[in-house]
Amino acid sequence: MPFGSISTLSGASGVGKTAFLTSMILAIQRGEPLFGFATHVPTAIGMLVCDRPWRDHQAWLDKAGCAPFSYLSLWDQDYQWEVLRDYKSLPKIFGSLVDALGLPAGAWLIVEPITLFIPGRLHDYRDMAIGLGLLGQQLRARQLTTLGVFHIGKQKGKHEQYGRPQDRILGSAALIGYTETAFYLLSPEEAERRTYEFGIIPHQIQSSTLQYVRDASGLFVPAEYFDDVQEEEVALSVLPLDATPMTSAVWCLGIQRLLHVSVRSAERLMRRLRAGGRVVRVGQGKYRRAVPQ
Repeated sequence: MPFGSISTLSGASGVGKTAFLTSMILAIQRGEPLFGFATHVPTAIGMLVCDRPWRDHQAWLDKAGCAPFSYLSLWDQDYQWEVLRDYKSLPKIFGSLVDALGLPAGAWLIVEPITLFIPGRLHDYRDMAIGLGLLGQQLRARQLTTLGVFHIGKQKGKHEQYGRPQDRILGSAALIGYTETAFYLLSPEEAERRTYEFGIIPHQIQSSTLQYVRDASGLFVPAEYFDDVQEEEVALSVLPLDATPMTSAVWCLGIQRLLHVSVRSAERLMRRLRAGGRVVRVGQGKYRRAVPQ
């Protein structure tokens, strides 16, 4: 997140974006490496929250051990929401709200969600490009580096899938093209694996993904690396060594218990083993190892 830029953090509602964000805040407050990159402590941190009461954010910040910082929650104020209907005035309204935080030059601003202040239609490339340009002018005038949080919003038909996670983001073509770095967070169900997937899509270097799990407090911690080959071996181990048939329901449940994955992820592993010829179907809903051991 270079100085003066706008970056984004996306994810479905309820996936844990706020909880994940606290680990980013803590690392930046302490000047510790983040996702393998060096960080610099900003002059200040401020947060503009529009979608929920501040107490929801404060609870996660307290769990993570973050130091207090300036914030403004529209939900906790008697805010005149009707003014946000005037699209042309949104950038200036956004600027006035940012000024209310009293942040010095060089501060890091977090806006949740930033899409509320982008004028125009979020699915329209031109509107998104112009809107982000106008917000960028407001932020550069104040010398702020910004992380905008927003929700994944695209939906397709039941049998349609996106080739890349970033393609699921509402307005992604312009949003990623006209901002600095795009971060995304996927649940295990969305990622079809047993861990949360955190993606980093920068413009200057190669994109990367990291795997996370949630601890007992609900905070995110790096997951132990577990590749596809290891997952397949665990899934195969559920089937009897002597090639005795097993129902798909029992096999799926065994995979879920060993790998702590969703039904969808377990079924994905079952399909891979069948496609690879390591498991064969021997009847309606029954499977066995292809080669007894």
